[in-house]
This record gives sequence, structure tokens and C-alpha cells, in this order.
Amino acid sequence: MLEGAVMEFWKWMLTIVLLMTFVSFAMLCIDLGNINSFKQQVNYQIERYGGLTETAVANLNEYSQSYYQGDFIIESGQLNEKVSFGDTVDYNVKGTFDIKIFPIIPDVHLSVKGTGVSQVR
Repeated sequence: MLEGAVMEFWKWMLTIVLLMTFVSFAMLCIDLGNINSFKQQVNYQIERYGGLTETAVANLNEYSQSYYQGDFIIESGQLNEKVSFGDTVDYNVKGTFDIKIFPIIPDVHLSVKGTGVSQVR
């Protein structure tokens, strides 16, 4: 009789841990999907300001803080430079994502490359 109760308890515990793992993985996937929308914002700033100028970088940092809790950082060899019309700007978006339900797992760091084209004449 006691063996059945112990076995039932462990089944419930295993089910809860697996459910929490799946939910945590789903939340991480949603956070990783935000990289594309942030890259779109970076491309928009490059087009509008003629590169990753000081104004564009300040806007991107503010945008990252406002909407993504500062998860994203822009790195580029052309940082704080204005480029000519039609020139490309290569950049990296570095993101740091924490695991929401299991904080004992280390943060996930991801770097995604992107390219934008200046549209300022």
C-alpha cells in the first residue's frame, strides 16, 4: 500500500518537473524570437540616420531598455559613424537571455549578425 503512494508521489513530481521544463523552454524560444524584431529596429535606425550614428545607437539602447529589459547590445566596426547613401553597415546583435523558471541554469548568450543599408542622401 505504501509503495503505491510513494510511486504516485514520484510520478506527480516527475510530471511537474517536466511540465516546468517545457514551459521554461517555450519562454526561452519566445525570447529568442525577439532577436528578429530587434534586428528590424536596428535596420530601421541605420536607414533613417545613415548608419549607426550616436543618435541611432542611443535610440537603440533606449529601445532595448524599454521593450526588452536591456537584453540586446549592438556591436559594429562602424559604430558612431555616418556612412554614405547605399553603403552597408555590418553589425552584431548580442543578446543575453535568462532561464525564467530554473534560475540555476546559466544565462544563454547569443550573437546574431545583421546588415543594414543607409538610405540617407
